[in-house]
Amino acid sequence: MSQLHLFNPGHETAILFSERQYTPKANVLKMQKDLALLPLWYGERGDYVWSEEKIDNTFLSLLPKGLTPNASMLSLNLQTKLIAAPWGLSPQSLKTFEGLKEKQEIPLQIPAWKEEFIALTGRHTAALCLDKIKQLLPGSVLPETPVFYTNIPTIKKHLSAHHPPFVIKTPYSSSGQGILWIHSSALAEKEEEWTQGAIRKQGCVSIEKGLQKLQDFALEFYLDEQGDVNYKGLSVFDTAEKGTYSGNRLAAQETMQKELLQHIEEPFFEQVKSAVMQTIKAVYGKIYTGYLGVDMLLYADQSNAVRIHPCVEVNMRYTMGMVAVRLFEDYIASSAKGYFHVTYENDCKEKDAEMKNKYPLLLDNGRISKGYISLCPVTEDTRYRAYILIE
Repeated sequence: MSQLHLFNPGHETAILFSERQYTPKANVLKMQKDLALLPLWYGERGDYVWSEEKIDNTFLSLLPKGLTPNASMLSLNLQTKLIAAPWGLSPQSLKTFEGLKEKQEIPLQIPAWKEEFIALTGRHTAALCLDKIKQLLPGSVLPETPVFYTNIPTIKKHLSAHHPPFVIKTPYSSSGQGILWIHSSALAEKEEEWTQGAIRKQGCVSIEKGLQKLQDFALEFYLDEQGDVNYKGLSVFDTAEKGTYSGNRLAAQETMQKELLQHIEEPFFEQVKSAVMQTIKAVYGKIYTGYLGVDMLLYADQSNAVRIHPCVEVNMRYTMGMVAVRLFEDYIASSAKGYFHVTYENDCKEKDAEMKNKYPLLLDNGRISKGYISLCPVTEDTRYRAYILIE
C-alpha cells in the first residue's frame, strides 16, 4: 500500500512530553516548513507527501526535464488507500494525520501509538543495545556503555573518578543536539548550569567517554511487521564541531564500505553488522514497524589503533542517512560522488543562486552526474536548505 509522508523533524522531544498538543520549538517548525517537500525524494513510487503549509507548485514545474521525484504531492480529492508515514512516530504527528483524515476524508490507515515507543526512542535503549552487542562480540575492544545520572553531585563524582574528555547527553535529542563536551574532570559554572537544566527538563543525563573520532557512519534498516530486520545500506556522514549533523556522502555502497574497510577488517565489520541486526530484532522487533538507523563511528584509542563504536545512538525513524541511500539509488549516476547537505543559513536565496551558477546540473539518462540541485523550494524566507552537490 502507498504511503502518505509528513516531514516532522525533532519528534524525539515530542515523544518525551508525550503530548498530542505538543508544539515544537521555533527552529524545528522552521525546518519542518522549509524542508516539507523532502519526502518527495525519499518516498517510493506511488507515495504521496502532505504539508501543513501551502506549497507553490512552481518548484516542481521548474525541475529539470527527466528528473522527477518518486513521490507526488497529495491531491485533496484522492481516494487511494494510504498508510500514514511520518518522519518519526509521535502522538503529535499521529494527531496531525487524524485531523487530515477527518478534514479531507482521505482513506488513511494510521499506525497505533504504543507506550513502548517512549522508552525505545531514548538513549537508555541505545545503551541497552550497546550492552547486548558487546555480549554478541566477546573479546572485542568496544567503548564503555554510557552511565545515567539524575543529580549534579553524582555527576561530579563520576568526572573526578575518570579521565577526560567526557560527553554529557540528554536522553531525548537528535542530530547532535542535547550534547555537551567536558574537557576536564570538573564542571565549569556554565557546564553545570547546562547539565542542571537538562536534568530538570528530562530527568537525567548520560555520561560517556569522549572519543577521538575519525569518521561517523550508520547502518540503515527497515523493520517489517513480522519483526524481521532488513538491511537497507551504509551511510557515511559528517558532523560540525559540536556534533550537529551537516551532511551525508553520496557514493556507491561498495565505494563507501571499501573506504571504511581500510581501517577495520571486513570479517569484523560483518560480525558487528550481524550483532547489530540481532540486537535490533530482539529489542525493536514486533513492537516497531518502520525505518531505523544505528549511528556508529570509527575512533582512535590511546595507542592510536582504530576501533569501532557499534552503537552511538539508535534513531527510531527515517534518517538523513536513509535519505542519502535512497537519493543515490534513485537519482545519482552510479559512478558519481558527492554530498547531500542540510544547512541553516540566513542567505539561502543568494547561496542557492550562486551554487546554481557555479555548479550547473548535468544529467545522464535521467540521473545526476554533476552539479547542484536544491531538493526543496528556496525563497527569501528560507533558512534551511537540503541539496545535492556532485562535483
